[in-house]
Amino acid sequence: MVVGVGYLTIVLTLAAVKLDLDAGQSAAGGSPGTGGVTDQGSSGVEERDASSAPVITPTPAVGPGEMRVGSVENRSATPPAPRPPAAQRPTTPGTPPLVTSYEAESATNGLAGTTIYACSGCSGVKKVGRIGRGMGTLQFNGVVARTGGSATVTIAYVNGGSPRVGQISVNGGAPITLTFPGTGGWSSIGAIVVTVNLRPGPNTLKMFNPYAAAPDFDKITVSVR
Repeated sequence: MVVGVGYLTIVLTLAAVKLDLDAGQSAAGGSPGTGGVTDQGSSGVEERDASSAPVITPTPAVGPGEMRVGSVENRSATPPAPRPPAAQRPTTPGTPPLVTSYEAESATNGLAGTTIYACSGCSGVKKVGRIGRGMGTLQFNGVVARTGGSATVTIAYVNGGSPRVGQISVNGGAPITLTFPGTGGWSSIGAIVVTVNLRPGPNTLKMFNPYAAAPDFDKITVSVR
């Protein structure tokens, strides 16, 4: 009987101690059996007081009419004014060509062995014929070039028959052979253009054909600088 009372006393003492320990854990704010660790919930993420979280201020959206510094919206839409064109130096007009006509029948020309004919369609109403083999030679004298160089010669001629061949020699140089088509009558004028080189001052242009008859000639027009 004494032993039973002692054992009961020990059991009651241990129960009181356990109650004191449980009460202390509850006062510490922990749930029973958690050891004071805050409940994380079913997701396993620790729950914190909202008042202790960092405050993040959202950036306001850019509304209509607003611009961000350094963005393309605040760049001017007006293109820069174009630079004025560079001033151009005034150009000096070149010397116009000198255009001169020389009549075939002029007394200043060489007309040996030729014949002057009336020609209603010709300049001065005259022409020079009978030029070629066994006949005469027509030479234009005093054809002037101011500086020399290339010149354009327009030969006005008359040929009432089939094409004829004539030659032209400048200042006694190598001849240039030309073919003169028919003009449709012996008072109808045709023209052929040839380029020659002239020397400064007066020049001579000789019309001839050592092999056959050449056409009749009205005049020449020389364009030279």
